[in-house]
Amino acid sequence: MKKIMLFEPGLSTDNLGDQIIVDGVKAAFKQIMDGAFIIEISTHMPIYNRHMKHCEKADLKIICGSNLLVGNLGSYLHFRQWPINLYTAQSLKPCVLVGVGAQKYGQHIGAYTAHIYKRILSSEFMHSVRDSFTEEQLRSVGINNVINTGCPTMWGLTSKKCSKVPSRKGKDVIFTLTDYKPDRKRDQYLIDVLRKEYEDIYFWVQGSRDYEYLKTLDNIESIKIVSPSLQGYDSFLENTKNIDYVGTRLHGGMRALQHEKRTIILGIDNRAIELNKDYNIPVIEQKNLSDLHNLINDTWGTEIKLPTEAIKKFLGQFGITYVSE
Repeated sequence: MKKIMLFEPGLSTDNLGDQIIVDGVKAAFKQIMDGAFIIEISTHMPIYNRHMKHCEKADLKIICGSNLLVGNLGSYLHFRQWPINLYTAQSLKPCVLVGVGAQKYGQHIGAYTAHIYKRILSSEFMHSVRDSFTEEQLRSVGINNVINTGCPTMWGLTSKKCSKVPSRKGKDVIFTLTDYKPDRKRDQYLIDVLRKEYEDIYFWVQGSRDYEYLKTLDNIESIKIVSPSLQGYDSFLENTKNIDYVGTRLHGGMRALQHEKRTIILGIDNRAIELNKDYNIPVIEQKNLSDLHNLINDTWGTEIKLPTEAIKKFLGQFGITYVSE
């Protein structure tokens, strides 16, 4: 029996968006995972000796999405993403990236970090990255076996699927905020716009401190809280009709699109902005927030430009057939 190891952000996480990413990876690899023994290790925790034993015996090692690629693995900040080092890299290799992204704009991958990435990453397989920005980051340090496939959460958003997303404003709205990128002026404006445009307003707590942040804002008395779990969010989206998603959480928006809900993601970092540039994910940048009223009320279709051939090429390495329609 084959053993597949997943290095995944959905374990030991305070951000439910990580679970949405991992769901996308598991759905994409279902054809080969169904008959394999799956070992899952959190990318939020250090790699211990007991994990290394599994690493050495795994037939395939997959690194699942999120902002794992950083400029400096020697800095304290990288521990928020994936705490790996030169010692653990030897046991981890060879791994395959699936929809992985760069942490932020402005970072430069240093020599030490590039050395670790080259040691960890497979030279046999192509690696899937989330966007052109991430692809350029890896190629800049000589890692050229990369292909831009977008995020696995969008691989099921085919033209047929997108055609089912409403083109007109819904009656109600569910929104999100991001506790670690607070902007009181921006987020208060968002809430005030939603109160004017929609009848009932719901809030989903994607991050562990999002609710506490919400409570620091004004005019929130009538806002209804959705169960703070992925299961609760899925149930709400599945059973609630005529509702839009508007919010700063990228993967909260991607999940809404998976449920065929009209979605507007407020781009507050490189992830949403780059996915919009590459694939036309419905994003409004915060510098254009004054246009939110018009965007909500305009009629427009969801037309995501999937990199179908890139996804087919990447998954085909593992004998997986990608069905684009």
